[in-house]
Amino acid sequence: MLKIYIDDSGKSDHSPVLVLAGYLSDNARWTKLEIEWRAILADHKMTTFHAAEAWRRAHGSGLKVPLVRDSAFVKLLNCIRSNVDHAFAVSIPFEGHEHWFQAKQFPELPSLRIYNMAFYGLMTQIHQYLYKRHFDKPVELIFDEQGGESAARVLSGMEEFRRLASTGFPGLNVSTPSFKSDDGCPGLQAADMLAWLLRRDAYNAVRQVDRKQTAEALMLGEALSMPSTIKIWSDSDLRLAAESVAKALQ
Repeated sequence: MLKIYIDDSGKSDHSPVLVLAGYLSDNARWTKLEIEWRAILADHKMTTFHAAEAWRRAHGSGLKVPLVRDSAFVKLLNCIRSNVDHAFAVSIPFEGHEHWFQAKQFPELPSLRIYNMAFYGLMTQIHQYLYKRHFDKPVELIFDEQGGESAARVLSGMEEFRRLASTGFPGLNVSTPSFKSDDGCPGLQAADMLAWLLRRDAYNAVRQVDRKQTAEALMLGEALSMPSTIKIWSDSDLRLAAESVAKALQ
C-alpha cells in the first residue's frame, strides 16, 4: 500500500499563491518516518509541527535555522529525505485566478474555486505519475482538513473526475481522498513543511528577494531533493483554462 499526504499553504490576504504539496511513500517507510519524526519533536520539546509557527519561533530567538545542524527544521528535513519516494506540488496565483475566473460570482460552480482547481489539478498529476510508475499498487490519499473549504464540496467533483480518470488511467486503484487533522499526523506535517516552503519561496520572488540567499530556498532544495512532480500555474495557463471553461459552459 502506498500513501500520499497533502497539505495546503497560503491565504489570499497574505500570500501571492495557494500551494498544495506533499509526499508519497509506502506504509513501511511512513511508519519509520512517523517514529523518527515524533522522536525529533520530543527532543525539541514539541508535540506537533507547523512550519510557519516553528519558523517564527526560531527567528524570534535569533536562530539561523538552516545553518544549525541540530535544529528541528534540519533534522525533520533529513527525516523526510530518508523516508519518502516522490514529492507532488501545485501552485496557483490568487491574483491571476481571481482575474480569469472571478469564482465568487459563480457560487453554483464550486469547481471554479481556487482550492478545488488546485485539488483536482494535483489529483491529475498524481494519477499520471501512478499510472506510469505504480499501476498495480493500491494508493491511499490523505489531505489536511480545510477550515474554509467543505470536504463534501471539494469531493463533489470526484464522480466526474473518476469518470474521466477511468478513460485516461484505466484500472488505476486510487482511493477517494480523506481529510484529517495534521496535529497528530507526521505525514501531513511533512507535507505542511513542503507547502510552506514553496509558498515562502513564491512570496520572496514577488518581493524580488535574491532567493539564492534565503534560508527558505536552501531548505526547499532539501525538501525537493527526491524526484518530484510540480506544476506552477502561470497567468497564461490560467487564461487558457478560463477560455476552456467558458467554451464548456456555452
